[in-house]
Amino acid sequence: MLCPYCDDEMEKGLIHSPQELNWIKGEKRKFFTRAFLHKESVVLSELSMIKGSACIAYNCPSCQKIVIDYADGSMDLNGEKEN
Repeated sequence: MLCPYCDDEMEKGLIHSPQELNWIKGEKRKFFTRAFLHKESVVLSELSMIKGSACIAYNCPSCQKIVIDYADGSMDLNGEKEN
């Protein structure tokens, strides 16, 4: 995958967490991070009590950006879709 910022090649990898991975609107840190508690949140990886959460992400070593494409849910390694 080419970086959308600098056009260099990106490295495929994973982001792991023992908690649900989600994006929450705003810049203030939230105490409760479960997506259903926050309006307009985006779940990047569902929580698995055994495996934690993980999603596929691309890292650009050149400009130090990480990209997660969550459009179809295929990046969520705990999601219902086959990867």
